Amino acid sequence: MAQLLLWGSIEKDGTIVSSSGGFSVKRESTGNYSILFKNQFTSNPAITGAQWGYGTGQSTLDNVIFPSLSGGGATVQTGDANGKYTDRNFSFIAVGNTA
Repeated sequence: MAQLLLWGSIEKDGTIVSSSGGFSVKRESTGNYSILFKNQFTSNPAITGAQWGYGTGQSTLDNVIFPSLSGGGATVQTGDANGKYTDRNFSFIAVGNTA
């Protein structure tokens, strides 16, 4: 079994700024994005993320979450200090096993 590490830095419109490659991103609606892994993980990978590009003074509610995750992709949601879906730049790292 091999290990796969994917990472990316994504602008709020869904454009990939920098990455390891191996995935695509699509902005679905305000604050909602989908990531499709080109090489699937054998099970759910570990994934983490953060928003970037908003300076100091952010609230802990300015966040990124992954409500749906599978070996083939993830759903990403970004929000503002009031907990509302808002388009935001974000980065992620996903790591797990492949066949």
